Amino acid sequence: MHKSKGWKIVSIVILLLTFIFVTIPLYWVVSVALRPSSNLFTMRIIPSNITLKNFEDLLTSNNWGGFQSVSFIVPLKNSIIVASLATLIGVTLSIFAGYGLARIKFKRKSLMSGFILFSYTLPPFVLVIALYDILTSVNLINSLAGLILVYMLIVVPYSTWTLKGYFSGIPRELEDAARVDGASRIGTLFRVILPSAAPGVASVAIFSFTLSWGELLFAMTFLNSYNKFTLAVALRTMVVGDFLNWGNLMAGVIISMLPPLVLYLILQKFVVQGLTAGAIK
Repeated sequence: MHKSKGWKIVSIVILLLTFIFVTIPLYWVVSVALRPSSNLFTMRIIPSNITLKNFEDLLTSNNWGGFQSVSFIVPLKNSIIVASLATLIGVTLSIFAGYGLARIKFKRKSLMSGFILFSYTLPPFVLVIALYDILTSVNLINSLAGLILVYMLIVVPYSTWTLKGYFSGIPRELEDAARVDGASRIGTLFRVILPSAAPGVASVAIFSFTLSWGELLFAMTFLNSYNKFTLAVALRTMVVGDFLNWGNLMAGVIISMLPPLVLYLILQKFVVQGLTAGAIK
């Protein structure tokens, strides 16, 4: 009894420390974003004056990153385009690839599965030079289309492998019953398999969007025009020499947090179902 109570106390303490460790940076970001410049470096934990001027300046000024004529809305729009298309195309391809690996018999299937998993485990930085040469040769350097293709190289292998596991866990009897009723293989995939694997699809969609939204290495390497920057590159560009506008920067960080948060809230039910199913299995 005493031992169980002691472990309970230790668990609560660890959870509280973890909560504090995660919350303090987030609170600091919000606090700085809502402080006026005159109150930025005061020692007050709670700002004496709260203002939205940092957000207003960031969204209306064309000089947020040390250069003129480009609105902060531009990288925000670019990130939405890149993350949305990379997620939509990548998850769609992964659905068909995962289903094929899980249900269709063909030669060298095990070899192909292993290659897909291996391609995901490669560190991204080892591909930078090769990808740069490839994008340059096909005239896709400094373009959102080229960046989307690069992100799909990361998104598709992981999503394919994850969905393969979900599809393999669905009883074949459901699919056989649909085929007996006259459904085609594609019809069975969309009417039977995908509804049963909705938690898995939601999980890989969140992963794909979050990775494409916040990725920095490839975006900084392959984009060199301010009007093509994604949000991650734009936030990095706001550090100009020794000058750092903390209020605007933290306002930009909060804006960058909103789309992935909204997507997670929309798909939260499916993600929780997926976690629960995994725990039961």
